[in-house]
Amino acid sequence: MEPLPHPAPPAPALREWFDPAQPWKTSFLGLMRALAAQMSDAPVPGAALLPSEESHRIGQRASLVFAPSEVAAVEHDGARIHVQLHSLGMWGPQGPMPLHMSEQAYTRVESHHDRTLTDFADLFHHRALSLFYRAWAAGQSTASLDRPAEERFTFYIGSLIGDDPRDSAALHPATHARYAAASHLVREARNPEGLARALSFYFGVDVEVEEFMPNWIGLDVGGRGILGVPSPAAILGGQATLGHSIPDCQHRFRLVMGPLTLEQYLRLTPHGDDLPTLVDWVRTFVGYEFDWELQLLIKPRAAPCARARADHRLGYSTWLGEAPTDAPVTGMVFEPEHYRDPKAP
Repeated sequence: MEPLPHPAPPAPALREWFDPAQPWKTSFLGLMRALAAQMSDAPVPGAALLPSEESHRIGQRASLVFAPSEVAAVEHDGARIHVQLHSLGMWGPQGPMPLHMSEQAYTRVESHHDRTLTDFADLFHHRALSLFYRAWAAGQSTASLDRPAEERFTFYIGSLIGDDPRDSAALHPATHARYAAASHLVREARNPEGLARALSFYFGVDVEVEEFMPNWIGLDVGGRGILGVPSPAAILGGQATLGHSIPDCQHRFRLVMGPLTLEQYLRLTPHGDDLPTLVDWVRTFVGYEFDWELQLLIKPRAAPCARARADHRLGYSTWLGEAPTDAPVTGMVFEPEHYRDPKAP
């Protein structure tokens, strides 16, 4: 026999995929996915040009009983993995062949130890079922990730939002995190609900967006009304203003995150590990068009009382006492953009 260029996995690995005592716990597609992931340097099942390139064989046991499970046995002969099925083939009461043909094949194997007929049928079983798995795997985004070099689903999702995974691998948030929110990012007009749902899914906490938050916008020197200096800003009833800033409610929103555990809370405070990622998420959705602030809510029993201990930071994680109710405790309210590392991508 010509040696295989892609040897089959060792026999001990089979016990992780198939338990002979509990065969009903293993599905055919799940077993084939495990084989394809383990043999990542071999062609995908159903895509090999030559039989010698494959390190598995698929067949069906001839039987007259209804299939109690999909997989009947998984055997290893040192060169190939042999997968025997109860169903999905030509034999048995659920197969397309007349029942007497299944009886004949079963009798030849059990009474005469003659596998000629079943081995001939397995030539077609192997090819058809390998192609069946290939068709299934082509439509499964998670299964395609088992073999990153051949994975195409990421490119399809990235194309929906005008993104190429090869050019954006170093961007933040991470590629697959952004693509999980593709249904929101594909919209040209972003909405608050999309931002809240994307952040809630990524961080695993409740997120709300409060719009039209009041704030003050500073005026340039040319836009301020100054006594004795003629300018459009000094015309009463026109553009004249008092002071160096004006109130505004259109260009700022607030993210309310929580209730959080103390660990989650500290990771979102200034200089926390998750804050740069949060800033990147907001920039991805709204760019730099709007100002925004972050309000953190902490679970009432998770807020520590102020004590003379080194692990509490004044103004960050200290409270004067315990919460009198079960309502979330308001923690910090700040502008995360002021704490984002300007050198970070």
